Amino acid sequence: MDLSCIIQSGDLELYVLGMLPPEEASKVETLAQLFPEIQQELDAIASTFEAGAMQMAVTPSSSVKDKLMASLPAKSGVVAIPEANGSPAKVVEMKPVAEQRSSFSKLAIAASWGLFLLAGAFAVYLYNGNQQLKTDVATLQQNATTSEQQVAELNKKVSSYELYRQLKSDPSLTSVALASVKPEVKQQAEVFWNKTTGELFIDPSSLPPAPKGKQYQLWFLIDGQPTDAGMISLTDVASIQKMKQTKPGAQMFAITLEDEGGKPTPDLSALVVAGKVS
Repeated sequence: MDLSCIIQSGDLELYVLGMLPPEEASKVETLAQLFPEIQQELDAIASTFEAGAMQMAVTPSSSVKDKLMASLPAKSGVVAIPEANGSPAKVVEMKPVAEQRSSFSKLAIAASWGLFLLAGAFAVYLYNGNQQLKTDVATLQQNATTSEQQVAELNKKVSSYELYRQLKSDPSLTSVALASVKPEVKQQAEVFWNKTTGELFIDPSSLPPAPKGKQYQLWFLIDGQPTDAGMISLTDVASIQKMKQTKPGAQMFAITLEDEGGKPTPDLSALVVAGKVS
């Protein structure tokens, strides 16, 4: 199992600081039991925090220490303990235990506040880093998706060009150029027709996109009578498409812009391009 995502997520640092929600903390504990690497990472993070806290510890100034020591005699007692052999009594200075504990408590509180502030600042740093990491991952995923789509589109164009090259060089096929019926409009298409088998292909890549609700329809004409040769796909207009089988003797091909789905007979007012078989 790849544990790098868990280790780099920042959740382990938040767990050590006690800032993870209970449910997330329980997951971290379970992972630590299952994977020694997780427990080792937790130990390393705790050691790092401890070292940082020690570096941030505040040392009292010498004046504070002097004042503290000066105040002790007035509040402390001196007890003379006589020796059993009659020698001068040994003087033992007695320091108030409460005073000692009070000084230690102040230092402990100061150190705790320092550790708390350090932990808080580090938690904010980790949170911001974690959010930035999530944003970067989302951006990378989006870029990867876009790149995959671009590669797929490029492969599609390469395949279509390869098919066009094969059709163009196939001696059994007749190429028919379909030109615009309106001189001022630049639009064209090309069909590849096998006169023997009736197999028919069209390259509609030079046609403009069909308006919404409309679709291009291919026809072949024999003695002026049009016959449906199929609808040109709306989603694949940039690729060469295989159309319906034709009857022998086709003399012309034409494309009309019909309602989506096509019609049994063409609307001549919607004629777009046409071309005669040579």
